[in-house]
Amino acid sequence: MAAGDERVAPLLGARRTSVADLQREVERLTEALALAEERRRTAERTLADVASMAAADAADLRARLAELQARLDARDDVAPAAVPAVAAPVSPAAADGGRPRSSAWRRVRRMALLAGAVAGIALITDGLLTIFWQEPLTALQQSHDQAALRNDLSQLQETMRATPGAPNETASEKLRRRARALSTARGDGKALGSVSIPRIGLKTVFVESTTHDSLKKGPGHYRGTVLPGMTGTVGLAGHRTTYGAPFRRVDELVKGSRIVMRMPYGTFTYKVTGTRITTPDDASSLVSHAGANKLVLTACHPLYSAAKRIVVSARLASSTPA
Repeated sequence: MAAGDERVAPLLGARRTSVADLQREVERLTEALALAEERRRTAERTLADVASMAAADAADLRARLAELQARLDARDDVAPAAVPAVAAPVSPAAADGGRPRSSAWRRVRRMALLAGAVAGIALITDGLLTIFWQEPLTALQQSHDQAALRNDLSQLQETMRATPGAPNETASEKLRRRARALSTARGDGKALGSVSIPRIGLKTVFVESTTHDSLKKGPGHYRGTVLPGMTGTVGLAGHRTTYGAPFRRVDELVKGSRIVMRMPYGTFTYKVTGTRITTPDDASSLVSHAGANKLVLTACHPLYSAAKRIVVSARLASSTPA
């Protein structure tokens, strides 16, 4: 496919977006993901270094604590013999060989040891969660963003329900008209609808655009591809290890798996037709073809790498106006 020769179906009347534009969008996303991967690798190296230093510090603190305890025990053994029978009354602290001060110092040492151990465990736990589940800190951030997006989407649904319909239009014409209206009304990072995939337990709000900031909030809609209700290809991209990792398990989808997209104007059910692995600069799956109504999900592949892309394709099985 020659860049710029083929064009996807337009989102706005006369406006048309070239495949070259889509490729540039993919390149920008690739650069952002590459940067994220580099940060992850740096974090892993830092985690290993911190864990090693924490272990060394803990061993040193244990050795010092044992030494101090031995010295304290030795002082306890000789203290009674060192006090004469006719000695003048002394304070409890002096009679005890300064134990209150030693006890306080021992508590400080133990607190320092505990703080170091807790910090080390927290770093190791974060690394393990990222490998076996998802990165927890960015997951918390996206959870907060998703709550705001759900409120935004609810308000959008109310607005569209209150919008009067055109006279004598069919159900498909109504869906197409509202889809086109929505495509012109939403900016980057704004809620468009929700996507749920029962097989992998996914239910999330997706947003407009695949910019780095947009994908922090949830799966992003490729500008230049259509919205459900319009003829052509709907394209979504999502993270697999960070920011909630919505597409972490897309590689588990099989032929026939259901993907349900709920838009403010209707519900659209797609059935998976296949999965393939391709290069980051391959945008051919996002091209719209005459008469075709399909959905494409894209994500980095394999996990923890931006070397390739996994592309899941699905065809429209049914649609119901809101």
